[in-house]
Amino acid sequence: MKLAITALAAGLVLASAGALSAHEKAADLRLSPKDAEASRLAAEHYYRIEDALSAGYEPLFDCTEHGEAGAMGQHYINKAYAMDSVLDVNQPDVLMYEPQQDGTMHLVALEYVVFQSKWTDKAAPVFLGHEMQLKHKVGVHEVDPFFELHVWHWRDNPSGMTADYNPSVTCAHAP
Repeated sequence: MKLAITALAAGLVLASAGALSAHEKAADLRLSPKDAEASRLAAEHYYRIEDALSAGYEPLFDCTEHGEAGAMGQHYINKAYAMDSVLDVNQPDVLMYEPQQDGTMHLVALEYVVFQSKWTDKAAPVFLGHEMQLKHKVGVHEVDPFFELHVWHWRDNPSGMTADYNPSVTCAHAP
């Protein structure tokens, strides 16, 4: 009887998953308040691009956008963090900035990464309560496969706090 109830509940969950609104799906991409606060505080002192550059972050590729899905912005990577295969909320591997019309950069998100070649578990890493996504590209740029998790702290993302692209971000003012 217990097994039948469990199977019925699982079936209802699966059946209702397709009926979720876009807003409800985006809510599934949120962090817990504790994880969100830790992540935001870790990157807050990189709000000014000059501070990120002083801390070893450097530009990666060009400003990354993807049509109607929006943009990621300009990536700035800290190679030491990105290559250490450690997922540490206090050491974001990548910071993403949106170029502004006046030439300044506005911090919009951060990204945690671990390269697939350095990940020893067969399952994808889970970080901040989310399974990280395996990627082979950054925008149009082919890269060594890596697992990633975006966190949009400084620009509301209608697609979800951990979605890849943000329709509220643009590369229109990229150099």
